[in-house]
Amino acid sequence: MKNKVFAFTIMEVTVAMLISGLVITICYTAYGLIQGYYIRFGEKNKTSSLVLDLKHVLERDFFKAAYVIRTDEGMVVQQDSLVVDYTFNDKQILREIKGLHTDTFAIPAQKMAFYFEGHEVKVADTVDQINLELQMNKDTKVPVQINKYYSSADLLK
Repeated sequence: MKNKVFAFTIMEVTVAMLISGLVITICYTAYGLIQGYYIRFGEKNKTSSLVLDLKHVLERDFFKAAYVIRTDEGMVVQQDSLVVDYTFNDKQILREIKGLHTDTFAIPAQKMAFYFEGHEVKVADTVDQINLELQMNKDTKVPVQINKYYSSADLLK
């Protein structure tokens, strides 16, 4: 009597390995794509957070300021007890509090415009509005407008 052995043929094993290889390749490719999307999403969120932090700090400094003066490199925000110096260039924005610390925002500022009562300020003078265009990445630019409201007592000082 012969015992019959139940097993797979070489052709069946080859087809199963081929299908397994295709599934593994598809999963590995999908994983690489998802990882790339996740990295780009994280970079975009980091830049967006930096833009929001800069906007928040600018608004806070403008709100607390006694007055804001335009300079050749940017502007000076004079508060009651602090002087905050902003320097804008094509690679970054520096916020320096004299004698304390300097904040660096690695965002290029483009198309800066300073205004006082609706007229553009080109020389060192008082400012009540600043318009910036921040370059988040090569395709995305974010417009930022900050306003300062002076009282007549502030302007007559």
